[in-house]
Amino acid sequence: MPWRWARSTGRSGARPRQRLLHGWDWSDPSIELEELAPGSRVLVADGAGDMVAALADAGHSVTVVSSNRQQLRYARSRVAGGGFEPGAAERLIDLARGMIRAASPAWSRRRVRQFLREADPLRAEQLWKERLDNRILASILKTMLGPAGTLSALVLRDFSTPIPAHFDEAIRGRIARALRKHAPRENPYAWRLLLGEELRGHRLPEIDPATVAWVEEPLLEHLERAAPGSYDALTLSNVTDGADERWVRDLRKAALRAVVPGGPVIARSFATTMDDEAAKRARRDRAMLWGSIVVQRSPVE
Repeated sequence: MPWRWARSTGRSGARPRQRLLHGWDWSDPSIELEELAPGSRVLVADGAGDMVAALADAGHSVTVVSSNRQQLRYARSRVAGGGFEPGAAERLIDLARGMIRAASPAWSRRRVRQFLREADPLRAEQLWKERLDNRILASILKTMLGPAGTLSALVLRDFSTPIPAHFDEAIRGRIARALRKHAPRENPYAWRLLLGEELRGHRLPEIDPATVAWVEEPLLEHLERAAPGSYDALTLSNVTDGADERWVRDLRKAALRAVVPGGPVIARSFATTMDDEAAKRARRDRAMLWGSIVVQRSPVE
């Protein structure tokens, strides 16, 4: 299936602000672990350390690239055992949760925490639809995530990423489908998204951060400088969401050159997709956010 990069005339996300954007990773590394060959050399774009620790713990050789010095230092600290700090993403989600909680008793901390202890996925989906996915949630999300919504404006400001149309409806459906496949009791991403807390007992694998290469450099520049076949795989999160078309084209070309023939390049997007395989991967991702996870492999000569 061709790689369907996000297309937009928005600002490029290649040079983010020097601030902490993510306190947690919102990408489920189990998707990457399914795609990587044993002992792969993997480039990870940015992040908060979750993806890095999971891949390194699985025996992969990891290089992390980011032009955001603060984000890079935070990820390195967290992989070394440092504590969690909320970034811009977590603050935005907390703002939305606070408004919903203030308007809907069903969203009290006590009730949401009780819901998240549910071990039966089908029961969790039923409870979500009956109690939490109510009219108040729908109304607030529609207002906040609409074109003129507060949350949409803040996301564009902090991440240079426009919220896709009808994202309020999409995110409610994605939460329901994730609950149906992954019981919230064991899903750390459900606890992070719906309550703003870490699942009790969940922690990053213990690895030596010195075994990870930490590179402060714009992603595109790094890939363009890399020798052909420098990596066995790339995982780019959703760096193309909101990026201008020229930057996306250049990134795609450099990425496919930097991986070995047949090596996967993995990219997520908030947008929905007509690519069945990309949609299926998004449904397997426990993070509940993604509409598409595309895997393109470099051509084999």
